[in-house]
Amino acid sequence: MHPVFVRAWTAHRDGRLDDAERDYRATLEVDPGHVDALHLLGVLRHQQGQHAEAADLVRRAVDLRPNDAALQLNLGNALKALGQLDGAIERFRNALTLAPTFPMAHYNLGNAYAAAGRHEDAVDAFRRSVDLQPQDASSHNNLGNALHATGQHEAAVEAFERALQLRPGHAGAHNNLGMALNALDRSEDAIVHFREALAAEPRFVAAQFNLANTLAATGRNAEAVGLFEAAIVLQPQLSPALFGLGNALAALHRHDEAVRYFERAIGLDPKFALAWLSLGISQHALLSYEAALRAFEQALRLRPDLGPAHLNRAMVWLTLGNFAKGLPEYEWRLETVQRRAVHALPRWHGEALEGRTLLIHAEQGLGDTLNFARFIPLVFERAAQDAQATQSAPPRIMLEVQPALLPLLEPAAGQWRVTLVATGDVPNAGRQAPDVQCPLLSLPLVLGMTVDTIPARTPYLAAPAAYRRKWRGSLGGQSKRKIGIAWSGRIQRSENRTIALDQLAALDPLFALPGIDWIVLQPDLSDAERAVLDAHPHASRIHRVDDRIENFADTAAIAERLDAVVSIDTSIAHLAGALRRPLWIMLPYSADWRWFAEGSDCPWYPAARLVRQRQPGVWKDVVDEVAREIARG
Repeated sequence: MHPVFVRAWTAHRDGRLDDAERDYRATLEVDPGHVDALHLLGVLRHQQGQHAEAADLVRRAVDLRPNDAALQLNLGNALKALGQLDGAIERFRNALTLAPTFPMAHYNLGNAYAAAGRHEDAVDAFRRSVDLQPQDASSHNNLGNALHATGQHEAAVEAFERALQLRPGHAGAHNNLGMALNALDRSEDAIVHFREALAAEPRFVAAQFNLANTLAATGRNAEAVGLFEAAIVLQPQLSPALFGLGNALAALHRHDEAVRYFERAIGLDPKFALAWLSLGISQHALLSYEAALRAFEQALRLRPDLGPAHLNRAMVWLTLGNFAKGLPEYEWRLETVQRRAVHALPRWHGEALEGRTLLIHAEQGLGDTLNFARFIPLVFERAAQDAQATQSAPPRIMLEVQPALLPLLEPAAGQWRVTLVATGDVPNAGRQAPDVQCPLLSLPLVLGMTVDTIPARTPYLAAPAAYRRKWRGSLGGQSKRKIGIAWSGRIQRSENRTIALDQLAALDPLFALPGIDWIVLQPDLSDAERAVLDAHPHASRIHRVDDRIENFADTAAIAERLDAVVSIDTSIAHLAGALRRPLWIMLPYSADWRWFAEGSDCPWYPAARLVRQRQPGVWKDVVDEVAREIARG
C-alpha cells in the first residue's frame, strides 16, 4: 500500500482533514487511478460540504471499481446532499444489489425515500435496516418518522419508544415521539416528551416550537408564549414560531402585541395566508375594521377557498351594518363547521315550497336559536303567500331545536303553525320527512333583511302556563325589586364575553345596591362560584335557583316575574330580550356582530340597553354604568 496514502488515511481517521486532503492529493498525483484515494478524498470533501466535488471524485472511483458497494453508497450520499434524490436512490439500490445485507445502504435508502416524500418505501427500507441492526437507535427513530408520515401513529410510537430504550437521551426521538402522540390526541403525554427533548438538548428549536404549539392547542397559552419567544430568540426568522406566538397572545386577548408578531411573520413570508387571517382577527378584536378587512382580503387573494377568512370578513361587514355583503358571505360558516347529515337535503333559498316540507334547523348556540326564532313566522307568512299564489298545498314547516328549548318554544311553534322537533329527531323517511332544509341563521339572507328591517317586535316568546304556575311565589327575598343576573355562559375557546370567577368582585357595585334581590339565572354554577356567592357580604340578597332550573321554560318563567335582567352576551340575554324584559347587556370590547360597532340601543330587543367595555377585558366600568342606571330607577 502506498505509504503516502496510508498517512492520509491515518490523518483522516484522526480528524486531521487538512493533512489527509494533502496526502490524498499527493497520492493521486502519483497514481491518478488510485481508487481508494479517489473514494476517500470524495468522502472527505463531502464531510467538508463540498458535495459536487465529492460526487465527481467518488464517481471516478465507482467507474474504476463498479462492484464495490461502499463506493456506491458514498456516491449516493454525495448525490443526496446535492438534492439529486433519484440518482442517490439508484446508487443505494446498486449498493444493495451488490450487498443485500448492507445495513447502512438500507438506512440511507430510507432517508432518500423520505426526502423524496416516498414514505411507504422509506418504511420498507428502515424495517430492513432495523432487522439488520436491531440495536441501532437511529434506525428505529427514522422508521418511526416514516411510519408517522404514513399515518401509522401507533406503530410510530413503538418505534420511537424502542429508540429511546436503546438511547435514553435521544432528543430527536423524544421530540418525534411527542409528534406521534399528538397525532393520537395524547397531548399530555406529548408534552412530557417535548420537555424531555429540551432537557437533553436545551437549544432544540423544533422541540421548543412543538411544545409551545401543543400547550397552545390545549389552552395553556400563557406557558406557550415563553416557549415561542425562546424559539424565536434562537431562530429569529422562524415564521411559524412568530405566527404561533401571535396566536397565543391573541388567545390571551393581547391583540395589540399579537399584531406585531403576525406582521413579522408576514414580512418574512408574504404568502403566509393563515398569518394574514390571524392578523385580520386581531385587528377586528382591536376594532380596526378597515385594517381587518384588508388582511382578510389578502388572505383570500392567496387562498380563495379559505373559509375562516370568508367568515371573519362576513362578521366585520355585519358588525358595520353592511348586510348586503355580510349575509351572503356569512354562509361560509356552513363550510367551516362539521356538517350534520341533515345538510344532505336540498337547500331552500326562498322559492315556493309547492307542497314540500321545509326543515329549518338550529345550527349554533342556544342564544342564536332564541335570537333567530323571530324569523319563523315570517317564513311561514311568505310560504303561505306563495302557496296561495301558486294554488299549491299549504306550507309545512318543521323547526329542529336543541332539547333544552323544546318546552319553551312549544307554545310559540303552535302559534307559528310549525312542527317542533328536538335535534336528532327529524324523520328521515315517510310522509313526515322534510324535503328541503335551511339553517336557522340563513333566514335573514333568504328574507332579504337589512339593518333597517330587523323584525324587532317583542315579546315573541312567553313562558308556558304550567311553568308560570310552577314559579309563582317561588322567588325569595323581601326587596321591592327583583333583578336577574348572569355573568357567564357556555365557555368557548378565546372567550371574551364572560366575567371569570376571579373577576366576580366586579359585580359588587350591583350587589351593593339597596332594595334589590338578585336572582342568579345561570343554571350551571360551579362549586367555586357558589362558594363565592354564599360568602358574599350581601349574600342574603343573592338568591340561587340553579338546582331547580331544568330548561329554558323555567328560566323564562323566572324572568317574567323579574323587574329586569342584567346579563353578559349569552342565551339568557336573548331570552330576556325575546320576553321583552327590561335588560342591560354587558358587552366585551370586541362584541359579537349582532350588537354592531357602537351605540347603546339594541335593534333586536327594544327593551334592552347595550353597555360596552371601554378597554379589553375590563368589566368594572361596564358594571359601574349598569349600577348607576339601575340606581336611577
